[in-house]
Amino acid sequence: MRFQNKVIHWKIIINHIISAVYMSGSKTSKAASPDIREFAILKSFKINIHLPKTPIIKEIIWSPPIFICIKVNTDGAATKNPPNAVAGGIFRNDAGNCLGCFTQNLGTANAYYAELLAAILAMEFAQSKCYNHLWLETDSQLVCLAIKSSAKVPWDLSNRWHNCMFFVKSITFVYSHVYREGNTCADDLANLGLNYSLTDFVLFDSIPDSIRGGVQ
Repeated sequence: MRFQNKVIHWKIIINHIISAVYMSGSKTSKAASPDIREFAILKSFKINIHLPKTPIIKEIIWSPPIFICIKVNTDGAATKNPPNAVAGGIFRNDAGNCLGCFTQNLGTANAYYAELLAAILAMEFAQSKCYNHLWLETDSQLVCLAIKSSAKVPWDLSNRWHNCMFFVKSITFVYSHVYREGNTCADDLANLGLNYSLTDFVLFDSIPDSIRGGVQ
């Protein structure tokens, strides 16, 4: 109205603004910010406030496998500067005792590649040890999807991946997803791979002292 050279009383302008903001704000289903200043502004415009959802608190802990089953937790990670990828995993029995753990520096690769290779290394190691009851646990949903369907596995890993899938079909095998907070030991082992040179597969008989304090 101002730029159409119309003269209008300021009270009418305020009412127009309030009305326009109310019409716009009432059409959204987005949650409001939990900020008292923003809350007061929305109330002054008479906008219906959608409160943010109450956060869900979950207890995330590592659970041991059932009797005679071996559980392996794996993790992979990638850094951008410098570009580097690592993989790690740890095998434990039903008492929670470490049966062996590994780490490997993969060189330049993305996080998905590292997560997949960590699972591959774990299954290949399990095959070499003749583990007939294996539980693979990872914090990567994509690895769980790859176990269901191998369609999106990178071509340079596909042969090893198919060999692993053939192996796990011949044993008692389960897999599951765990949140990162319940996979800290495998995560620490993966990051430990940054200390080793390219292509080194490092196997430990027990948990390294450098990560023992954060074992889970």
